[in-house]
Amino acid sequence: MTITGGTCFGRTPLTVTGLRPASFFYGPNGSGKTTISRAFAGYGSLQLKPQWHDGTELAVQVYNRDLVDQILRESDRMPGVFVLGESNVDAQKRLEQIQKPGGERDLAVGLYGRMQTSHEAAQERQRDAKESFRNAAWHKYRALVDEHVALLPAFTGHRGVDRNKDMLVMRLLERDTPSKDETLPKLDDLLADAAAVFDTGATTRARLAELEDFQWSDEDGFVLLDQKVVGSSEVSLSELVEKLGNEDWIQTGRQYLHGADGRCPFCQQKAPKDLAKQLEEMFDDRYTKQLEKLKQLSTAYSSWVLSIRAGIASWSAESTNYLDEAAYQKALGSLESTVSANERLLEQKLGAPSESVDVSTSSSPVEALNAVIREANAKIDAHNRLVESQRDAKPKLAEDCWIYLADVLLRDELAAYWKRSVGLQKGVETTAQKMKEASTAIVKLDDEVRDLQQSVESSQPVIDEINGLLERSGFTSFHIVNSTELHDGYMLARDGVPLDEHSLSEGERTFIAFLYYYFRLNSRENASAKILAVIDDPISSLDSDVLFIVSALVRDLINRALSKSDHLAQVIVLTHNVYFHKEITQLRHKDEGAGRCYHVIRKSLTDGNVVETHAKNPISTEYERLWSEVRRASQGEEMSVIGLENILRRILENYFRIAGGIWEDEIVQYLEPAERPVLRSLFNWVNEGSHGVFENLHYSPSVTTQDIYLDVFKHVFVNSGHDAHYKMMMGIDESKGAAHVRV
Repeated sequence: MTITGGTCFGRTPLTVTGLRPASFFYGPNGSGKTTISRAFAGYGSLQLKPQWHDGTELAVQVYNRDLVDQILRESDRMPGVFVLGESNVDAQKRLEQIQKPGGERDLAVGLYGRMQTSHEAAQERQRDAKESFRNAAWHKYRALVDEHVALLPAFTGHRGVDRNKDMLVMRLLERDTPSKDETLPKLDDLLADAAAVFDTGATTRARLAELEDFQWSDEDGFVLLDQKVVGSSEVSLSELVEKLGNEDWIQTGRQYLHGADGRCPFCQQKAPKDLAKQLEEMFDDRYTKQLEKLKQLSTAYSSWVLSIRAGIASWSAESTNYLDEAAYQKALGSLESTVSANERLLEQKLGAPSESVDVSTSSSPVEALNAVIREANAKIDAHNRLVESQRDAKPKLAEDCWIYLADVLLRDELAAYWKRSVGLQKGVETTAQKMKEASTAIVKLDDEVRDLQQSVESSQPVIDEINGLLERSGFTSFHIVNSTELHDGYMLARDGVPLDEHSLSEGERTFIAFLYYYFRLNSRENASAKILAVIDDPISSLDSDVLFIVSALVRDLINRALSKSDHLAQVIVLTHNVYFHKEITQLRHKDEGAGRCYHVIRKSLTDGNVVETHAKNPISTEYERLWSEVRRASQGEEMSVIGLENILRRILENYFRIAGGIWEDEIVQYLEPAERPVLRSLFNWVNEGSHGVFENLHYSPSVTTQDIYLDVFKHVFVNSGHDAHYKMMMGIDESKGAAHVRV
């Protein structure tokens, strides 16, 4: 394999050859073991280029510190509760983000609450503005209908207001703002129409008759108005009268001649005999006829004036109500003035026929009055049509009344309310939208929670296998139970009682994660594929009994890979722990040495770290170091009895059990009965573990028993026929006459 990107190995890619079904890497912390495991896991910028045996690519399953964090995670909400599995950890991590106090759902709920408060405040401001407008509108509405009761039907009935303030506001706010060019109804017109439309007993109104103008040209006397009407000019008296210009005076005095008893009515002297005749001749038939025409003209004009006045007097009071009073009075006054002037001129003409007069013949006064009458008649016609079609006219008139109320009386109030309402409504809509978004976020989070909970794969089968292994191995520190509070969550328990610890220890996390990894290698999903298992230091912070179980499991994986018949085809183990390395590499009874390779990672202070390859296990010199301690004790150097016991049992275990396959029951027969409890105490270290609590079941050691331990230790080798090995390791060379080493 070639690994690129591992800075601990320098700039040159690391190349390792000769890997076997079981490959062992030993190196201190910081030497690059984790870099190698991460390269297999495809971590970050690291690149792994493998050369597969026979070109058959294997499915890589990596156990390292990263995997521990990926498959095992303690619940933030429930200390002591953990979840297992890659997908489960991711799901639970996401669930924690959503559901934990102060998490995404709490934030969304908090935002919704704040937006709800803001929304309610915005609605309250809007209600206050509407209430203010409602009171102002109601005041003007009541003033209108109280003063003009005839308009009340426009605001009652279907969708009517009557005494409902809310309905009034609703109807007003339904209306569109009037355009600037729109003609608005007038109150007087509404009141006039209301009398016809809303009064079920209303009747039609008589139209006002228009006035006929006086036709001056139709009268014979009209042409005489600007002429002098005088008597005959053939008599002598005519010259004098004409000279004096007193024809009218003579004509007037003439009527007194017959009753003057012969006197002249003009000078009071005795009248000439032919004075009557001369006057009669002077005012002949022509003059009389002209004068008669003038009288007829005057009479005709007077009759016309009377007919005009009679026609006006005949108008009904209901009909005259439709007249524009101001225009009517103005036109009527103008006509009366003209008529009076003409009557005076006609009277003047009759009194002095010889004088000419200039009467007003203009039709303007009559036409002006008729215009007012026609305008009133148009209203009367409209009224009559309304009366005749009340059913159709009522909605239109009611609408006009609403227009008048809204767009005339309440124009300013409506404009002010709409201006304020726009801003208030924007606040209401904005907060409502944010409430909706927060509510949607809550729903989405709840849906995501349900989906995550459904996606969680049950780890119970693996948990059952782990508990079974712990029970079979005699492990009693804890076992794993289901959490009652977290779906697919688990807790450590002792005797079925959850432990009081608030978090998992480092050793517990490592142990549980490795057991999960171990059993997942056997899962169905991996059964059909050939697997390469990469295991990086699975014994961090483990006590001896746990280390024993992990070592046994790793040896099991190695044996399966070496068998060449299992789906686990290759195992790569990386460690810094000498004891663990020895436990998994040392050949036991019937173990085959083939299929194994050994590597040591050397740290360099100046260059990149290097990997050394060895055909044999390079870490076996630990055995030699144990014998050196025995030699020191045999030479009389004082040391801890507990420490010596540990060293002696490790030598016996490695030499007899591991290397020779000879067990305690076979060895004990070579000792005297008195020595056997000592041997059993040593092997109890093997059974209980080098770091377990030693129970005084077979032998209770003391400081004075160091020599006894050394004697029994020697007798085991000598009496079992392995004294040559003992002498070799103790440095006793009898051929050179060396003194017997005191043991």
